[in-house]
Amino acid sequence: VTPQGVVTTLAGDGNKGGAYKDGRGVDAWFHYPSTVAVDGDGNFIVSDRDNHCIRKVTPQGVVTTLAGAGGQEGYKDGVGVYALFHNPVGVAVDGDGNV
Repeated sequence: VTPQGVVTTLAGDGNKGGAYKDGRGVDAWFHYPSTVAVDGDGNFIVSDRDNHCIRKVTPQGVVTTLAGAGGQEGYKDGVGVYALFHNPVGVAVDGDGNV
C-alpha cells in the first residue's frame, strides 16, 4: 500500500483457494494466508494457514516454501519440507533473521 493508498498485489491472485503452488506473482497460490512478517531483506514471510506451511515472498513477488509440505498437515520438527504444521496462524522474524 503506497502512502497514497494504492494497493498492489505482490503474489497470488485471490482466486485459488484450496490450492498450493510456489511461483512468481499471480502464478503462486495461497490458501488462507493469515499472518505476515517482514525480514531484514524486505521479504514477506507468510503463514499459509490452510496449506499448512510457511512461505517467503520476495520484493519481486517470487514465492517459495520455507517450511512445511504444502497441503500436508501434521506436527513434526524438521527442516524445510520435513517440518509439518497444522494450520499455522502466526509468524515472526527476529533481529537475526530467524523465522
